[in-house]
Amino acid sequence: MSERIAGSVAPGFEPVADAFAANFDDPGEDAAAVAVYHDGAPVVDLWGGTDVVYNRPMTEDALMMVASCSKGVTATVLAMLVERGQLDPERRVADYWPEFAAAGKADATLGMLASHTVGLPYPPLGTGLRGLDLHQGPALTAALAAAAPLWRPGEAMAYHPVTIGAMLDEVVKRATGAGIAQHVRTLLAEPLGLDLWMGLPAELVDRVVPGRWEHASPMDPAGADPAAPGSYAEIRLQFLRENPPMDPDFADADDVREQYAAERPAIGAITDARSLARMYAATLQPVDGVQLLSAATRAAVTAPRTDHVETLVESGTAGPSIRLGLFYQLASPGMPGFGPNSYAHTAAGARLGIADPDHGVGFGYICSRMRDIGPGGDPRWARVIAAVKGCL
Repeated sequence: MSERIAGSVAPGFEPVADAFAANFDDPGEDAAAVAVYHDGAPVVDLWGGTDVVYNRPMTEDALMMVASCSKGVTATVLAMLVERGQLDPERRVADYWPEFAAAGKADATLGMLASHTVGLPYPPLGTGLRGLDLHQGPALTAALAAAAPLWRPGEAMAYHPVTIGAMLDEVVKRATGAGIAQHVRTLLAEPLGLDLWMGLPAELVDRVVPGRWEHASPMDPAGADPAAPGSYAEIRLQFLRENPPMDPDFADADDVREQYAAERPAIGAITDARSLARMYAATLQPVDGVQLLSAATRAAVTAPRTDHVETLVESGTAGPSIRLGLFYQLASPGMPGFGPNSYAHTAAGARLGIADPDHGVGFGYICSRMRDIGPGGDPRWARVIAAVKGCL
């Protein structure tokens, strides 16, 4: 195994270590980790590189904020609540959250909300909210409940980077009495022994490796391409100019602690590659006796929900070809996964968690050197996924 990486691989999976090590040379990594489960058992657990923000090596217990990989975690919670009969994707959002019926949203279903077709991709303009209050909290949920959607719910899809987490959290609280962050701990982290939080305890902050954009973040309006007046792309830029940065100021310890402690189900999960891989593996089959989803539920929540609607301009997080089930991202040119039945979620900077029922694989990849995800996905995961497939 290369001196640049550490960890272990099961016999027969040595090419995955070679592929992971090669990423540090081409196209380049700072700190990164990859983990793979196959048929319910761990077969790859690797990490390596350097945290360039704090100038320290990547360690076995390092964590990262995994941005929209959080949506895959939240999707798993939603799927479990559907299986338990506590949520129904075909019921109206207003059945759980009556205030949401305002301004033309009375017939919007939970399935529309969880597939990014509800028409509220950003907080309404002019709320006066600032900072994290635009990502979470009662003032944000009240503003979203009262807001008119940008299109009739269910008739188009545009990626909802943050608001979707706040709205789903409100639905889950109304339906179950507990928020998504609490369910992440009780349904996922504790049964499976995962290092996974939405709202990180202060004593764990020092384990988190920050992300560093190689170029501008796709959520930075200053780096966005010009947009035609009146287009969704132009409207999106207006929203981005009001929204706060997606990452803390790493020179400000108080800001770092506040952001890591925030419960943001769409973007705020803090975890590691092995926890992503283990969670996804347990959606397929038992992992140390714990299975999260039945085959019937898995089929229901991964059925395509956006293939028939217009897809509006996307950010670099999701890629131009995003397809969605019930909050899980489905295989597409921008997220090829392991095959056509992979379900997953990508994240800003090219983090990734995947389950693939055909190959019996749970997969997690985290990285601190962040780049836009291109139309063919990210070459770093592509190399490692190809190596995994070659070992099966």
